[in-house]
Amino acid sequence: MNKILTGMLLTATTLWAHAIWAQPTFDGEKALAHIVSQVSFGPREPDNPAAKQQTISYIEQTLAPLTNRLTIQRFDYKGLSGANLWASIKGTSSTSSVRIMLGAHWDTRPQADRDHSPALRDRPIAGANDGASGVAALLELARVFAISPPPVTLDLVFFDLEDMGHIDDLPYSIGAREFVAKNPFYRPSAGIILDMVCAKTLSIPREQYSQSQAGELMDTIWSIAKQQNSTVFKDSPGIRIIDDHLPFLMAGIKVVDLIHYPFPDHWHTSADTVDKCSSDSLQQVGDVVQQFIASYKP
Repeated sequence: MNKILTGMLLTATTLWAHAIWAQPTFDGEKALAHIVSQVSFGPREPDNPAAKQQTISYIEQTLAPLTNRLTIQRFDYKGLSGANLWASIKGTSSTSSVRIMLGAHWDTRPQADRDHSPALRDRPIAGANDGASGVAALLELARVFAISPPPVTLDLVFFDLEDMGHIDDLPYSIGAREFVAKNPFYRPSAGIILDMVCAKTLSIPREQYSQSQAGELMDTIWSIAKQQNSTVFKDSPGIRIIDDHLPFLMAGIKVVDLIHYPFPDHWHTSADTVDKCSSDSLQQVGDVVQQFIASYKP
């Protein structure tokens, strides 16, 4: 083989290897670091406005260089002040007009009402898993898709006041309800909610509202999980769970809820701390969602 041909082959091989190496991938450790940061602010609940503002600023500052559009939609509900954050990454192909939503709630529950210790039940939870984990996964996915934009436009929505249910007769998913009500024009082709996705014991079965009203979308996600040999996605029925997907399903928008069930022992307790989190669990969820977005076809 002559030197010119050999050089051409070596150059082609080097470029191919670089392209493979440079392909951005979800990093569970980076996502875990986002959990640590959020928890450091303290409980993100109505009686801690400083922590709430720190969290809003953190999400803003993380997303500002990564997204094409970022807005805060503030709202009031029965004396509570809330804020939903909405960021977008524009798609690159002819299907960029198609929109996919990824959502997570960023607030934390103001009462550890399931704590083993009665003395702790009136105190707010740290929310490492229940709150910070979904946000962390979305922030890491934003980094990935900022480097390699998806074919469709990706909306990242962070909901406030999800976890007020059964406190002072308040419902769950207040922020998601407000988002759907205030944005009647918004009709993504599909959506995924990520809630409690970092536990070392993570188990995500087929949540039943999602299965009955967005079954085809759920099948696609679970097919990807199977291809990736994911162990946290369980091909078994869960239960019907009230979460941020319901306001969208009620509006006719296909949204699937990825949520840990049976709920972990630290759910709504003072034990929902960073040491319960696993970068591997985050990695598996992030890998599946990344492939779903990157390969989505209307």
